[in-house]
Amino acid sequence: MTRPHNGPIGKELAARRKAAGLTQAELAQRAGVGRSAVQYWERAPRLDARGWAVRRMADALGWTVPAWKETSIARAGEKGDSRDWRAEVEEATAQAFAAWQAREAQRAKTVRVTCGAKTRKNTNCRNKSEPGRKRCKFHGGKSTGARTPEGIERIREAQRRRWARWPRAEFNQPKSSDMSR
Repeated sequence: MTRPHNGPIGKELAARRKAAGLTQAELAQRAGVGRSAVQYWERAPRLDARGWAVRRMADALGWTVPAWKETSIARAGEKGDSRDWRAEVEEATAQAFAAWQAREAQRAKTVRVTCGAKTRKNTNCRNKSEPGRKRCKFHGGKSTGARTPEGIERIREAQRRRWARWPRAEFNQPKSSDMSR
């Protein structure tokens, strides 16, 4: 279950540090933490006010990190809390699920699998399919085929002409190399 975050973010810490005219190294020295900790928390999407490094940096800046309310079902009936936390949690969950479904649909359009069509050597084709399809470009992955009645008829006529060029008698004649045996 996802919980919305309504507390301070890392950009807020960076803005307060810059407003105080301090570099990351100077803030780290004043707070007694490493510069990489300052860098980490300034890039963080949310600050953990219970963390000792965040508390020390806030103290060094003279900033009281506001405590934020956790949106949990347990808080739904808490005294003096008029907000419906259960509805907020369900809405956030629904939004996260909808975003996941959209990402999965986009991924399915671009997934590439092994073609697997039978080749002339009677083995499976090992090429990757066209994005979102099951066959490679050599085994029909790019082809969409004729869609209109005119296109279908044009294909039929081309096949008729192609087969008309191949005389049937030629297939029944033995090859000259077979006659020499």
